[in-house]
Amino acid sequence: MAIKLTKSTLLTIVLLISTLNISFAINDAETTKVRMLINLMDYIAKDYKMAVSDGEVINEFEFGEMSEFSGSAVNFYGDLVSSQTVNEDEQIIKELQKLRSLVASKGNFTEVKKSANKVKQAIISLDLVSLAPAAWPNIKQGKSIFETECASCHGITGAGDGAAGVELNPSPTKLNDPEIMHGVSPLQAFNTITLGIEGTAMRAFTELSSEEIWDLSFYIMQLQYGKQEGEPVSARHSVDLVELATMSNEDLLAQNTALDVELLRTTVPAINDDHITIARELLSESEKALRIGSTEQATTSALAAYLKGVEPIEPRVKASDNKLFEELESAMLGVRTLIKSNPSEQEITTGFSKAYAALDEAELLLGEADRGLFMTAALTFSILIREALEAFFVILAILSILQSVNAKTAIRYVHGGWITALVFGLIGWFFAGYLMQWDAQSRELMEGVIALFAVSVLLYLGFWMHGKSNASKWKAFVEDRVKGLLSKNNMIGLASFSFLVVFREAFESVIFVSSLTLDGNPDSEIGVLFGAIVSAVVLFGFAWSMLKWFKKMPITKVFLYSTYVVLALAFILAGQGIHAIQEGGYLNISSFPLNLKWTLIGLYPTYETILTQLLVFGLIVFLWKLSTKKLAKA
Repeated sequence: MAIKLTKSTLLTIVLLISTLNISFAINDAETTKVRMLINLMDYIAKDYKMAVSDGEVINEFEFGEMSEFSGSAVNFYGDLVSSQTVNEDEQIIKELQKLRSLVASKGNFTEVKKSANKVKQAIISLDLVSLAPAAWPNIKQGKSIFETECASCHGITGAGDGAAGVELNPSPTKLNDPEIMHGVSPLQAFNTITLGIEGTAMRAFTELSSEEIWDLSFYIMQLQYGKQEGEPVSARHSVDLVELATMSNEDLLAQNTALDVELLRTTVPAINDDHITIARELLSESEKALRIGSTEQATTSALAAYLKGVEPIEPRVKASDNKLFEELESAMLGVRTLIKSNPSEQEITTGFSKAYAALDEAELLLGEADRGLFMTAALTFSILIREALEAFFVILAILSILQSVNAKTAIRYVHGGWITALVFGLIGWFFAGYLMQWDAQSRELMEGVIALFAVSVLLYLGFWMHGKSNASKWKAFVEDRVKGLLSKNNMIGLASFSFLVVFREAFESVIFVSSLTLDGNPDSEIGVLFGAIVSAVVLFGFAWSMLKWFKKMPITKVFLYSTYVVLALAFILAGQGIHAIQEGGYLNISSFPLNLKWTLIGLYPTYETILTQLLVFGLIVFLWKLSTKKLAKA
């Protein structure tokens, strides 16, 4: 039984991939142009006064830059219109032309600044790029990045006196100079770090993630105050994160005292380990952004609310109340769907209220009294049995077939595959704390990709089995088994597939079961161990019984029933795989008008999951008819 990529398998993979409507509002090149345009406006608004005074050029180099920047801005906007990233806006075009004309005629600083800011706000209002981090930046992480990546030029305190910066021309910016940083916002710092500055030693730090660049940008804003560490912020100094990210000190001073501005820049919220609170705060940010029309920021915050607030507690919720788990998951996905639908004020209120209510229920559930030893054992048993069944039936089907032809070597390879997966699962148990801290998106993506890959293999495997459910085909297969089935490549394929199928479930089980021990109850670990032992005994006992039963069954029936199991699992995993990738924010979420949800068969109320399952079902029907015709001719 060769498990390898055939034309039909490749076709399946291609068709599956074609259903993945990957959600990117604009591509990387267009995103860069948008950020460049915003950054150019920031530079002109801040630095023009160093180029021109009273209609006279006071710095030829600076004036040359201002002229170049104002011209480049017109070109960038033209490129965005040409690429259909934005619709042509006559007001923006007129303002850009006005700005270029003001610079060329050495206009006064106030008019130039006003014009640049007007263009900047118009571009920001298009909602093409994120203007702020999804959650409060990690200032300590920002400090660490600064010391590693920036201090060599800018100096450890930001004074521009780093050893590598001494010979640079132009000299590194003095990030600790209040006058220089007065008109700089964290957003401008973010764009500069992301894009770099042409003609200088300031390169684009493309190797840093957006989250890391935001951490760095917010840390840089502290340097002018001589602060090296963040302190917990008091409630009276709280401020909207989007405003704090997009506003310079100059902007903030229009609404606050100098002391308040310093506090806003140098204090950060205390780290919050309460995931429910994190989810509420990020949902609130999302709701605020949506109500003012910033859908991109709303989407970013809503996704962060799920990944940083809900996803870490989902295993505990699922273990205790699977119905509430599904309601919470549905409510969080519903918010992200709502954001893309241009909702009314009432729809926003209804959608977010549903999510808040689900969070409240989850909080009550997780705050209840300790479960006790026997309850923990029962929950562990239910989790392991539930997660194991999918893999169990696939492995059982393969083993029963191999057993029928007495392929002892192949059987050993299959056993080796699933046993190795379990060993990795047990190892994972000892690193459960680390696994729980994994990037939630990475976990969801891994689960989704493994599931979709398994779909293609299962389809191939299913129809291979179906092709052998005929007496003459079976006889030919038996005669050829030594040449084909027992080849080294096929053995490795069997072991790999066995490992893959079981590892996915083992990984999920470790995450779910480990969540039961987070309450600090000393009986929890004993309960988990007891539940794991009981579930193992039940599963092995069931497996032994089923293999005995299959052994007495006519081989063609074994193949036929195994085909049903494998193809059914392919259908289920198709929905589950797409759903996992959606949860990670890698796919669009298009709500289906009917609430068709049955997680047992991988059915979720989104167009993406339903269409994928329909595609897989259609392939099954088509290939089944094709295979049946071939059998009839045999």
